[in-house]
Amino acid sequence: MIYTPSEHPSQAFILITLIVIAGILGTLLWSVYFLIVALLFWVQYTAILSYLQFRKKRRFPYKGFTQILLHPQVRFFVFEFLAVLGIGTYFVFRMPYVGIVALAAWWLFSLNFYRYYEEFKIYE
Repeated sequence: MIYTPSEHPSQAFILITLIVIAGILGTLLWSVYFLIVALLFWVQYTAILSYLQFRKKRRFPYKGFTQILLHPQVRFFVFEFLAVLGIGTYFVFRMPYVGIVALAAWWLFSLNFYRYYEEFKIYE
């Protein structure tokens, strides 16, 4: 269910919201491990979601920013890059704020997809 956000947009958005809040607040208040776990969840979530999209072989037009990100190749590389950037900057530079910004970007992307799926009722 969580790996099909087009069919269950509310549940996927709520789950991502909870993970992002836990990752950001946990990092700021307790430990950076909250950030690492949240970003690693994003990595595996994106990998599984992209795999499921590859398997369905659904084609999307290249009309707007959201529809470009619906392509599994684009989504995979953009989201994996952001998540790995957040993890890498912490381990190399000990800067958790890049990871926090990456988590916030993930939440904004999920909000964008939630609104897109709710507005157009498009199921992959």
